[in-house]
Amino acid sequence: MTEPNDPIVGHKTFRNPDGLTFRHEPLHESEAQEIMARVEAQTKRRAELMPTEKDAVRMLTQAVERLKELGWRDTMYGPTNVEVQLIEPGSSGIHRGSRWAPWPEKTWWIDGDCPSNPILFKPIADAAIQKATHKEQT
Repeated sequence: MTEPNDPIVGHKTFRNPDGLTFRHEPLHESEAQEIMARVEAQTKRRAELMPTEKDAVRMLTQAVERLKELGWRDTMYGPTNVEVQLIEPGSSGIHRGSRWAPWPEKTWWIDGDCPSNPILFKPIADAAIQKATHKEQT
């Protein structure tokens, strides 16, 4: 039932636990306003951190270098027919995927079916080691 003071203005999409199917839930106006406020705040913060293209390129370079310090490598050196962790521009997640054809093929398949062109990879074994190490430290 829709509250008269907080109407439904759209829908939210969630992936179900099976990882294959999705469900939709109503998006209320108050939630949409909160999301837009966060988007605007993040846009403002990025403009403060990186006012010019040159500043943004420097920040991107620093982020990639830091990820390499953490064990990530350029995908051009990635294995073929081996599932790895992948980072792609425009996504804030770390995904699983593989490349089915050897270098110089550049297309990787993310989460089993989505062709992509990620920039960095890391073996999955490293993720398990990091997770175990983190549990020991906490």
